[in-house]
Amino acid sequence: MRIADQARAERYNAERMVKIMEERRLAFVLSGGGARGAFQAGALKALYENNIHPEILVGTSIGAVNAAFLAVHGINSSSIERLIQTWMESVRMDLLPKHFAWLTLRTILKTPDYRNFGKLQNFLEGHDVRPDLRFRDMREIQLYLVATDLYTGQLVLYGQNPDQSVLEGVLASCALPPFFPPYERDGKLLMDGGTVSNLPVEVAVSQGATEILALDVTDPRKAAKGETNLKAYLNKLVNASEQRHIALEIALAREKGIPVHHILLRGPDPTSISDFSAVTDSIQIGC
Repeated sequence: MRIADQARAERYNAERMVKIMEERRLAFVLSGGGARGAFQAGALKALYENNIHPEILVGTSIGAVNAAFLAVHGINSSSIERLIQTWMESVRMDLLPKHFAWLTLRTILKTPDYRNFGKLQNFLEGHDVRPDLRFRDMREIQLYLVATDLYTGQLVLYGQNPDQSVLEGVLASCALPPFFPPYERDGKLLMDGGTVSNLPVEVAVSQGATEILALDVTDPRKAAKGETNLKAYLNKLVNASEQRHIALEIALAREKGIPVHHILLRGPDPTSISDFSAVTDSIQIGC
């Protein structure tokens, strides 16, 4: 980062911290979970209808998509209805291909299918998350998106630097192999933020939230069944780590005196992250 850019970012953050100290600040934290992000769309509608509005939006993976959509279009009834309609349209778009074994093989052979990433980028740009959109353009709300540095394993936070691209932040946060290849930027390989923080409560705390409403669409139930294939083993491993990390982040926030309302958004039966066929039901359950 150039000196001028760093100075501008520091000034931006200093002004933000002054504002933080003067206000109650409610953060909505949106977890990752692929197609289960439709639950969040329904929940966001219910929260808005009950006059619960955030000052901060934090998102990982599909939660980053939902958070960016609201930040771009504003927190209002028309934007939330538009988000729900967008989710309805996603049913026929196949944004997360279901051929897990084939995608995994291509990833191992270092021949990832970049067409999936292009499809996601076109989808985002078609809903006003444009390449020229910067975090400084988010006038009504603070937006933070979480990705992971593949080389270091460290959390990468988009939104602290006002000159960063919102589209880049969403794409990096969603780069989940084998569905999407890692996102290359400035010599780094970035991937899905859920790798290090799938319900980024800690980010909300660090950015000045005084109260947190966490919309959690993670669902370990399917991994708990008696499956013994490679995908099932990987799911069990990921879910055990993920649920432990979520519990720790919530506990740390509460230890600091910050109320965390942990809302589990799940249907009666487990839903795959790549199964968009249940979107309509998921939205209704979220409401």
